[in-house]
Amino acid sequence: MVATPPPSPSRRPKVVVVAADVVGRHMAGPGIRVVAIARQLCAVADVTLAVGTTESELSVFADDDFDVVGYTSSEQLLALVTASDIAFCQFTDADVVRRALATGTRFIFDLYNALPAETIGAERIGGFTTQPEMDDVFRDLLAFFRLCVKAGSYFVTSNERQRDFWVGYLLSAGALLPSDLGGRTVEDIIGLVPFGMPEGEPHAAEHALRGTSGIAEDDVILLWAGGIWDWFDAETPIRAVAELRRTRPDIRLVFYGTTHPNPVVGRPRTVDRAIALADRLGVLDDGVHFVDGWVPADQRASFLLDADIAVSAHKASFETRYAFRTRILDHFWASLPSVVTEGDWFADYIGVHGLGEVVGYGDVEAVKTAILELTDAAVRDAIRENIRGIRENWRWSVTTRDLVTAVENWESVLVPRRLDDPVPPVPSPPGPVPRGVRARLSGTVVGRLYRGLRRRAAGAYHRLRDGVGL
Repeated sequence: MVATPPPSPSRRPKVVVVAADVVGRHMAGPGIRVVAIARQLCAVADVTLAVGTTESELSVFADDDFDVVGYTSSEQLLALVTASDIAFCQFTDADVVRRALATGTRFIFDLYNALPAETIGAERIGGFTTQPEMDDVFRDLLAFFRLCVKAGSYFVTSNERQRDFWVGYLLSAGALLPSDLGGRTVEDIIGLVPFGMPEGEPHAAEHALRGTSGIAEDDVILLWAGGIWDWFDAETPIRAVAELRRTRPDIRLVFYGTTHPNPVVGRPRTVDRAIALADRLGVLDDGVHFVDGWVPADQRASFLLDADIAVSAHKASFETRYAFRTRILDHFWASLPSVVTEGDWFADYIGVHGLGEVVGYGDVEAVKTAILELTDAAVRDAIRENIRGIRENWRWSVTTRDLVTAVENWESVLVPRRLDDPVPPVPSPPGPVPRGVRARLSGTVVGRLYRGLRRRAAGAYHRLRDGVGL
């Protein structure tokens, strides 16, 4: 009798990672994340990074193990997706999702940003407001994510709060039924893949802040390490520093990330409001400083290592509970003590592990007290020791383990999904951009798809709703 051989492991899959934002030297969080994930997946898959966003610089990735393909139409993106076993994406054209599912491609959706919670009530870069006439646009956004949870074979998100949020979304959308549960647990359906930090240590080629703009070598520098979006509260730390400088002129606050690298997003109005406030308080460029533009990803260490304290403040809003402040990972990477507002996941984490000071919403006095405490080098050193105790848990090689495991075992883990509606034929895929000539893209399809959440959600939704019944 011939023994039955053990089941063979899944064959090495072809994975297309779809970048929904600018990638290259100038990257915001979404770009940094998608590149890091592509690199980690190379250990278990043949990876292609599909890029169609405005101002992306593909030559930056010439030495990476993944292929880079630029595309300029949704048909080209569809061809790339259908040529792959797995598509990993945060945002993409919903029509591409629908058509690719019919060919057997399995989708993993990156839900690390609870966008419905982030968007509601915010002015947002995409034009959402609290005006009643925008409610239909918001409903279209919700419908887009209903498509995602119906189409996805697997999902990843940032923390347990977000996982509970998305489980509710799956259930309410009818995307998770008793008949297809198959003994899977919540963890089998939605993995935790929070934002990570680089494997190596930060290194600065030169000072980015000290010795510039009137900032002295021995000043105490607070760094706001990211954009100023609607849900953030730049006003409170600006007021706190303005008051502290009456007796402590060595305290300075620096904002970088004033203009998003994607020109479709650009410079939010909140930046102008923050600058105007600093000007009214008499501290603009004299205690409160704004770095124009966006710091290139490979240069941000020079800013982080010049700082003594990192600050991230936000408002009390619906967004806060489900937020995951990716900039906090840069705080950890540079071993910077943090001053953060209460209410979000990282505030709890920082408080429990002694990684900085947690303050109340809009509490100028509490922020002043926290800053003064952290001006003591001995206090900062003690917090840095605590940061060293948690840093290794936040390397990309650790934070992506759930995803890497799912992709490695994709044939058994990723349940095929299908939407029952007719689809047109699929075109042939474009070839990869040669490594030596991976050039800058501009004005391409994802740049157009990225023109605010309204276009991303509503346009795709209207193409789908008749066939999918969203």
